[in-house]
Amino acid sequence: MTRDLTGLKIRALRREKGLAQGELARRAGISPSYLNLIERNKRAVAGALLDRIAEGLGVHRRLLDEESDRRIVDALEEMPADPLFAHETGHPGATVELVGRYPEWAKLMLRLYQAYQDRNQAVLALADRLNRDPFLGESIHQVLTHVTAIRAAAEIIEDEEALPEDDQEKFLSIISSDARRLSEVAQALAGFFDSSHVRIGSATPMEHVDAYILEHHNYFQELEDVAADLLRQSLPGEPAEAMLTRLLKADASTALPDVALSPASIRFVRTRQLIAGPVAEAVKNLTEKAPALADEEARRLAAAALESYAAAALLMPYDAFLEAAEASRYDLDVLARRFEVSYEQAAHRLATLQRPGAKGLRFAFMRSDPSGYVTKRLPLPRLPLPRYGTACPLWVVYGAFQTPGVTARSYGELPTGEQFFFFARAVEKLSTPPGYPRRLLSVMLALPAEEAHRVSAADGLDRSSALVPVGTVCRLCPREACLHRQEAPLINLRR
Repeated sequence: MTRDLTGLKIRALRREKGLAQGELARRAGISPSYLNLIERNKRAVAGALLDRIAEGLGVHRRLLDEESDRRIVDALEEMPADPLFAHETGHPGATVELVGRYPEWAKLMLRLYQAYQDRNQAVLALADRLNRDPFLGESIHQVLTHVTAIRAAAEIIEDEEALPEDDQEKFLSIISSDARRLSEVAQALAGFFDSSHVRIGSATPMEHVDAYILEHHNYFQELEDVAADLLRQSLPGEPAEAMLTRLLKADASTALPDVALSPASIRFVRTRQLIAGPVAEAVKNLTEKAPALADEEARRLAAAALESYAAAALLMPYDAFLEAAEASRYDLDVLARRFEVSYEQAAHRLATLQRPGAKGLRFAFMRSDPSGYVTKRLPLPRLPLPRYGTACPLWVVYGAFQTPGVTARSYGELPTGEQFFFFARAVEKLSTPPGYPRRLLSVMLALPAEEAHRVSAADGLDRSSALVPVGTVCRLCPREACLHRQEAPLINLRR
């Protein structure tokens, strides 16, 4: 990916600046033939050579780095997974070349697709409101009632020419009273629709935070560094884990939330309290000027998410956790016991192992409550995770609620033909008072099907017999014969 994007960008920038290959090669201190190989993606380029090429082009090196463009590639890769845009022949390909050759066009396409997604979700949300919102039904009933009363009273006054004055005043009073009530209902309806764009907007503050975290691939080196620095502050000969235990005991007087927490949750809360001070400056730098965080609420939520990230990095140090993950084949139960964390904490930490040069498997992460409300999502290229309720019930993240505490797993095939391995578990977040239902959240990880052999959760599961046809939501899914379909497609997706 890096080589592909960098070579294409070097060629595009060279041509944009009107430089011949020979001239740029001279400035970089290499032969024209070698530069030609770099531009054709036949040779890797990094380190000092990349610095010299950037200097020869008169640009900063970061303009040639692939990280920001790789995020664009990943986002564009979601488009063919959308049933509306899916090609009959499969993935159209050449995404890297598009971004490398025409980055501004690629960004424009991405903005258009994101605008389509937002508008589509707004339409779906509005349709749900029109169908289900009790306020609308009651309001329409009131409108009809008041209009009927006004019409009946007006007809009596019109038809009865010799109507006594007292009766006329009575019916006029009825007309006045119902007209006033009709006006109040109309004003309420107007207010309802005037504010609807705010309440159905798909870009909520939490979704801004999700987008921000996704931009960084859920990896923040600055926070990893703070956690690592804390772990190095140990006594002579004291293991890092013993140092952390000592610090947490010293901080045990800190107040905890007034809810019943599991031991792992208590440990996590205390760790977050412990690291909040040391990580404050890094969190401020990360959130203060982030374009993806559109308002103060989004920045506040992002800061809280980053503090939790730092706490996880302290409890599950990157190198040790990655080594343990690889050794256990990403067994979440083994990792939870090894690092004294919860299943959910271990699962989320797996989704952060994206340090350049030391990456683990790349997982999609999704967390949902029993109503289908998605409380956290980190998608993968070509795997658009559900964002709202009424999603496809065939996702294992929902099936896991049938057997809390047991890992539900399956292979899934999207309408585009892309296949993934999914595994999820419903966990009890907090204890509840007697008579209340259990507070369950389902935590799901997913990765491309061809990588499933590296994960212990896939052991014994035959891909050919456990392949489930999953979609996003019924109204956007082309599988009209699906036994689980609840609604007809919103748009005719047949070609």
